[in-house]
Amino acid sequence: MITMYAWPSTADGPDALPMVHFTTEEQSGGEVTPDGQPVWLFDAAIREGGWAHFTDYDGWSQAAPGWMAEYRRHDDVLLVSGPGACEGWYQGTIGATPEWITAAATQQSMVIMAAPVPHPSMYNYAVEMGVGFALLVPVNVV
Repeated sequence: MITMYAWPSTADGPDALPMVHFTTEEQSGGEVTPDGQPVWLFDAAIREGGWAHFTDYDGWSQAAPGWMAEYRRHDDVLLVSGPGACEGWYQGTIGATPEWITAAATQQSMVIMAAPVPHPSMYNYAVEMGVGFALLVPVNVV
């Protein structure tokens, strides 16, 4: 079983947009490209799930078809599901701050991001290398 990790964050400003970064400790599933480069474990799921490159704002600025999320305040659990290989994408706690919960409840959507990095502090590098992906997903806060 592969463990996925999630970290919440919010954009600054009065219309703060909640975000959740996803990654795993295990980055490769053993598959390699013809030139011997390891293939990211979630490469197929990202492509099948409709994710856009993070730099393609138009590609992820509208709610992603087939995606939905729910955040439960009482136990800090986030449930995220998408189409195809992304069904049941994530279920677990995220350590949401009161600011994140307020932003999610207000915006009723969140940006989810995924990249082959071990920590969200490295997402900028992933974006620079063209391997950071994002989606805008509706979220119901209960």
